[in-house]
Amino acid sequence: MRDRRLFSTLCARREATLNDTYRWPRIAALALACTVGVGLTVAMISQSFHLDPWLQGRDDFLGFYAGARLVGGPHLYDPAAVRAVQTQAVGEAHEIKYGRIPFFALVLKPLAWLPYHTAHAVWALLLAAAFAAFIALWPGVAASTRWLICCWSLPAFVSLFNSQDDVVLLLWIALAARLLRADKPVAAGLVLALCASKFHLVGLVPLVILVQRRWRMAGGLALGVVVLLALSFAVAGWGWPARYYAVLANPEMSTGADHMPNLHSLFWGLGAAGMPLQIAAALLLVAGLFLAARATSDFEAPLALALVTGVLVGFHGYLADGALFLPALFIFSTAGYARVPALVLTVPIPWLLLQCPRPWPVVAQALMVALAAAGFAWIMKRQPGQREPAGIGAANPQVQS
Repeated sequence: MRDRRLFSTLCARREATLNDTYRWPRIAALALACTVGVGLTVAMISQSFHLDPWLQGRDDFLGFYAGARLVGGPHLYDPAAVRAVQTQAVGEAHEIKYGRIPFFALVLKPLAWLPYHTAHAVWALLLAAAFAAFIALWPGVAASTRWLICCWSLPAFVSLFNSQDDVVLLLWIALAARLLRADKPVAAGLVLALCASKFHLVGLVPLVILVQRRWRMAGGLALGVVVLLALSFAVAGWGWPARYYAVLANPEMSTGADHMPNLHSLFWGLGAAGMPLQIAAALLLVAGLFLAARATSDFEAPLALALVTGVLVGFHGYLADGALFLPALFIFSTAGYARVPALVLTVPIPWLLLQCPRPWPVVAQALMVALAAAGFAWIMKRQPGQREPAGIGAANPQVQS
């Protein structure tokens, strides 16, 4: 027995020595891979999408800034008023409308007190900080995996350089997952309510909460939504939903349907058969999410799949919204047969194909559907003792009855 303990001690010391020996080379290799990923991704954006609009401040922040300037009055969704603010900001009118719920404009109100280009720079810094915080906060996955995948994420960098708020949603989602692990479900629900700024992409997250009977989290989410709606009515009046719908229904809000990361784009151009096929595929994906959420007490993996499914079944979405796939890529890059589509979607090539003429976008869209389907199947069919992806089976609060 004494010899066995001595042998175990020696083995432990040897392992610790090896870990210390190879620690810095591993860190250097990771830093190099992340640097190469960021460099290539930014180069792709510069060549394919151009950085001039971001450098000149003529990106989607124009719409957010106009909303922040106009919130509190009757012209939040007035195209003429929005154009007037944009003309004052950059010297010419742009057709970038304010397309968020009023509370979001209220949150951004402090930026409206700054000169436009200063506000744009502050917003860029806030987005970068939100992205870094999301990577740091997401639980259950090795930090090296998170940083490597994010540094190669073309959608995330498109979101940053187009001044979109997808990375802000990712921060709220990661913070909610952390709060749930800390057994603070009400706070987690309240934080998730902040994702209502892009409700059309996160609308299936409540399904996971309800299926798993997380009633306290559902209560926090409901309370948060009520507060945000109350704020919206307080600053925009009772008629804002109709004016907001008019903005969303404008065909200019959904141009480029061939290149969206969703089923609507996948079945685009199929004539009369397109819509029935889209509805059938959407129902199958929602059913798969329902069954997967019911099959596990883990929250993070179904949450990640709810984001993927939400983007896929939505009618409106662009390349930047592919950043919401990141939690699923974190989790399923090590998970059985879900690993293949997850690993392929971590590199920029499928996302570049999404921007090419048809039929190339279909390849990317099929990979997205495959990721969702494989994730559902893996959760429902995994056997006891089977290796789990990071996050599934990790220390999570138990389902609240």
